[in-house]
Amino acid sequence: MTEAFHAERMVRLRWACRRTLQVLDRPLGNFLHDCFADLDMGEQFAFERLLKAKDQEILDWLIGNRESRDAGICAIIAKIRAHDDNSSGDNNHV
Repeated sequence: MTEAFHAERMVRLRWACRRTLQVLDRPLGNFLHDCFADLDMGEQFAFERLLKAKDQEILDWLIGNRESRDAGICAIIAKIRAHDDNSSGDNNHV
């Protein structure tokens, strides 16, 4: 992957992390910033599939009201929750 392609991909993903439901911006954006580069390719693709979902679906998955049928998305949701729990000392949790 070229550096230009990687930079363009990250810009696209940063924009995709910006959601209509602002409560999702922080956990998704922080996960992208802090963890995305360390994910394997399958996990990166699962994160991209997650970002294609509707805001309410993502929120329901994050707070545990529902579970995705996509096992890759379920695994990424678990990682996002763990990262959000570990990086949030404040009370702005999802």
